[in-house]
Amino acid sequence: MTMASMQPLLEARQLFKNYGKVVAIDHADLQLFPGEVLGVIGDNGAGKSTLIKCFSGAVVPDRGEIYVDGERVHFTTPN
Repeated sequence: MTMASMQPLLEARQLFKNYGKVVAIDHADLQLFPGEVLGVIGDNGAGKSTLIKCFSGAVVPDRGEIYVDGERVHFTTPN
């Protein structure tokens, strides 16, 4: 099975998060497929922690969509 025919386990589409005038994430897209290992790297202040916090529910993105196993989810807490 190729990645093109697989559904991502985790997907972000056009995530955006700002804190006042500071833009932490600007239209982030991500797909994580079964068996794939993904590293998130970047400069200090690039939005890495904010992105991961959006996936965990610790931060709610201002815009965009998150999908788990193809189903749209909306996390509001880490629980």
